[in-house]
Amino acid sequence: MEKSVKKVNIFCVDDDKISHKLVKLTLEKHLNCAVICFDNANDCLNTLKDKKTQCSLIITDIKMPDMDGMALLSAVKQLRPWLPVLIVSGYGNVQLAVKAVKAGAMDFVEKPIVADILLPLVISALERSHRADEIAGKPLTESEKQILKLIADGKTNAEMASLLHRSIRTVERHRYVLMKKLNASSPAELTKAAIALGLTSPEIR
Repeated sequence: MEKSVKKVNIFCVDDDKISHKLVKLTLEKHLNCAVICFDNANDCLNTLKDKKTQCSLIITDIKMPDMDGMALLSAVKQLRPWLPVLIVSGYGNVQLAVKAVKAGAMDFVEKPIVADILLPLVISALERSHRADEIAGKPLTESEKQILKLIADGKTNAEMASLLHRSIRTVERHRYVLMKKLNASSPAELTKAAIALGLTSPEIR
């Protein structure tokens, strides 16, 4: 498999050291990346809080003591909304993993982890990260949060312009910037981001 041009950091969060080893060996063998392993979500989150920390993808188990994968996903989306998160689910946890995807996770992989399934998902996530331009990752303004919430509520550009007393062109510009900042490619992905940021709830959709 062709290696990535730019070396990237991937965080793997799992209290199972065997899973750590498998993910690390698989990804570092096939991709130009460094896999940094954490045996608990708190350590991963504390590392991410340092703005100098470079991370292109988080792979996290969903069932862990203390902070689980769902809590980590929520915290990551608050801290770095554009950062892809891949959920790893043990047998019997698929329903919870699907819930995580609806809350903003990119996808999920069932244990035991199979390289042929994991690699395409990781490559897709890294490609998404690489497409982000210079404004990706910057904090959302209050106006952008308003627009994001209204997008999640299913409002059209014209409806948003009327509600916010702004021109449709201004709304379109905000939507474009949101797509870039959140590294989203569709309204559905913007809705996921709104849910992850607590601007709306999946229950009211």
